Amino acid sequence: MELAFVLARGQNLFFVELVAALRAELERLGVDTSVHMGVFPPARSDLVYVLVPPHEYFTLTEGRPEPPPSVLARSIFVCAEQPGTPFFDRNVQLAPRAGAVFDINRLAVRAMKAAEIDAEHLQVGWASTWDHFEGSERDIDVLFMGAATERRLEHLSSYVSHLWDYRCHYVISDNSLPNAAPSDSFVSGDDKWSLLSRSRVLINLHQATASYFEWLRVVQAMASGCVVVSETSVGYEPLQPGQDLLFGRPETLGLLAQHVLEDERTETELRHRAYRTLREKLPLRESAEALASAGRRIAEQPIEWTPWFSKQRPLSERDVERTLQRFRPSHDHPSDDVRRVLKDLKLDLIDMRRAISRLSRAQDDSGMAELEVHRRSTGWLGATPRVTVLVSVYNYAACVTRALDSLLRSRCRSWEVVIVDDGSSDESLDTASDWISHHDTAPATLLHHPVNRGLALTRNAATAFARGEFCFILDADNEIYPNCLERLIYTLEQNPRAAFAYGMLEQFTDSGPVGLMNVFPWEPSRFAERNYIDAMALIRTKILRTVGGYRADPRLYGWEDYDLWCRMAEQGMWGAHLPSVVARYRVSENSMRSVTDISVADVRSLIAEGSPTVMAGV
Repeated sequence: MELAFVLARGQNLFFVELVAALRAELERLGVDTSVHMGVFPPARSDLVYVLVPPHEYFTLTEGRPEPPPSVLARSIFVCAEQPGTPFFDRNVQLAPRAGAVFDINRLAVRAMKAAEIDAEHLQVGWASTWDHFEGSERDIDVLFMGAATERRLEHLSSYVSHLWDYRCHYVISDNSLPNAAPSDSFVSGDDKWSLLSRSRVLINLHQATASYFEWLRVVQAMASGCVVVSETSVGYEPLQPGQDLLFGRPETLGLLAQHVLEDERTETELRHRAYRTLREKLPLRESAEALASAGRRIAEQPIEWTPWFSKQRPLSERDVERTLQRFRPSHDHPSDDVRRVLKDLKLDLIDMRRAISRLSRAQDDSGMAELEVHRRSTGWLGATPRVTVLVSVYNYAACVTRALDSLLRSRCRSWEVVIVDDGSSDESLDTASDWISHHDTAPATLLHHPVNRGLALTRNAATAFARGEFCFILDADNEIYPNCLERLIYTLEQNPRAAFAYGMLEQFTDSGPVGLMNVFPWEPSRFAERNYIDAMALIRTKILRTVGGYRADPRLYGWEDYDLWCRMAEQGMWGAHLPSVVARYRVSENSMRSVTDISVADVRSLIAEGSPTVMAGV
């Protein structure tokens, strides 16, 4: 008998990894196997198909002739989707057509049985090809790998207060489409095993509220010597909580990870016990035997040859792309025109206020300079900083002190701060001035625009005063963690050709953390859809000046950084991503986003004029 694994082109590497491990175990059992991308090999009496997974195959081959019932009756379906998702529901719809159905999670098996599907459990376990227990030096303290969901990002952001001083590495993928190839946001193969074997603790969070146990991720982590700290789950047996892994409520996982990292004995015991349990109680060989047994039952059935086999044509890359395009989310909305008009009205109102302010200043202070130096600290004189922190302030008297105080806690001591008050109507100017007077040894200069001129001109004015090799953009309502500057500097040192470096940001309100942003690595094609990198980054000063700084076009209001990144990408420049949290981004209803988020259609068109290749998604 031969088990022919059928995979669709363009599908998730997650399933490719599972198939490779199963094939290795089957071959050790003396079962012949083969793998076929996008096509079913012609039927014969000793051949049984294994479709992994069925929903992806049928999705990625939509619009093409489907396998006839006689072919599917000789097929084993291997499923691995969470109940409650459209992917799981699709598997349930397809399952009655299969000769046998397996799922890697007991929770999913129970849900299938409730839907009257006679599914069997395919236990994921130890495989020799996954064993990387004796890895290299563990230079990563905390690892997270998983798809970006609002729930996950919110919980991960709440762990930063416990884990910011540890070496964290978050690999957050975008699962809006299948991850069919390795990338910086979706690791596979040697890159994945390297991360796992270098990590001390892996945090496991569910995508949604269902307590679905992520078997593949957990088994691969334990086989690589990672201690697993997981959200409470069901269907984890025979693993024993407290001995093989730690369970907790999602809001407590950061604290649990910290506990493991601070207790060497607990860490060692959990690591070794989990590995022994895998090898002794959860060999993948047993699942391979179950697949082989199901295959033999199916092979005993009479074979029915069909001309469909000769009509198959492998999917081309263009076929796959066309299929995926149908599943990409659309950004069109029937109210886009209304949103665009509303945004234009708000921008016109802002311009009108600025014009009135300028006229008032002209009457009161005829001939007054556009920009004035309001205060300088004693520490500014003679300083030779490596980093110039650019702080733009407009009506942020309530926040600017916290932003500046976060600089004082920085472990990087070679910095200066250039603060530009952009015509604030509150106490921002006096607040920043008082901060400098109370921290006179800190290298700081305070500039003042008598009238509000906008974010782009404010940042450009600060850049003109920069003496550091790097510029770090820190808006007045945000904060940095103590290791932020030193880690971003190190990232640029490790990537000497990168124009800038950026890390993940903890989103917060006055109530606490609410999510993460800047989670995806540099991938210019993403800019065609949206901006995914905040302004809070460390930029080489020479490059920032070479590209002309920020573009002062009022239509770019609030999207000046979006335009900057696209212009850099258009010129072949790139940003190095640090996959850990280095700073805090305040989410506020009073921020510029209350205007910028109304409509982005005009912004994309404007940016496309200067960055046509990038905005075309090339």
